[in-house]
Amino acid sequence: MIRLRVALVASLIAPTAFLTNGCHRRQTEQVVVTGASTLYPIVQMAAEELRRTKGLDVMGQGGGSTRGFEDCIAGRNSLGAMARELAPEEKAQVIVFPIAYDGVGIVVHASNQIAGLTTEQLRQIYRKQTTNWSSFGGRNDRIVVVHKAEGHATREVFMKYTGLTPDEMTRFTDVTAGDNAQVIRVIANTPNAIGYVSLGEVIKAAEAGQPVRLVKFNGIEPVMENVTNKTYPLFHPLYLISKGEPKGGSRVLLDFLRSSEGKAIIRQGNYVPLE
Repeated sequence: MIRLRVALVASLIAPTAFLTNGCHRRQTEQVVVTGASTLYPIVQMAAEELRRTKGLDVMGQGGGSTRGFEDCIAGRNSLGAMARELAPEEKAQVIVFPIAYDGVGIVVHASNQIAGLTTEQLRQIYRKQTTNWSSFGGRNDRIVVVHKAEGHATREVFMKYTGLTPDEMTRFTDVTAGDNAQVIRVIANTPNAIGYVSLGEVIKAAEAGQPVRLVKFNGIEPVMENVTNKTYPLFHPLYLISKGEPKGGSRVLLDFLRSSEGKAIIRQGNYVPLE
């Protein structure tokens, strides 16, 4: 789930381009990344640096991890962005490049004063067994449940950790949003709402003045230090994938993200680089 501000994918596949490497197989200075929006900030910051230093044009589009995988197999991108573990049958079809770890934060409106939630309390909320914030020390207001749409990795991470089923995720939701930015917008405009998104995205949104905040989960502060030491329980790996051995611009991007400069950018985006 990547709404890259650099450009739209449609604008980058020119009729004059010819075949190259990675999943997209086009010999061009442009690298197309599609898939998980969680990886968008990392790719965007890397794109800006590589354009400045190497003249490489990195562009992309979101749509979720499943889209990133499907685009890769179909040759519609150079690299696929994945924010979930690949199934064995998926992994057999691609080359996987681990990039970083990301925490999944429980986000509420800034005016919501609850201190935190436990796994069991989250289950009660998302199963509509508890429907008022007053049960958790908040205002006497109905809880608005916000879910991610199918195909988004944070939804799968949340389901796996809480034990919620796809049927429950569908039946008990009030609002279904797409990428991280959409969930944050819903929460910012809905004082009684609750959702789950990338920690880094919420941190940036709050710093930019949006009325959202993260809450403690099982008593653990949702900060990158606790994702790094793995005391914060909700985290997941981030990958880039390629259908074949990446070359040219795809290889340049991957090598950069694994370099000391790339790891510094990953930390700047509030993610945890692989050491």
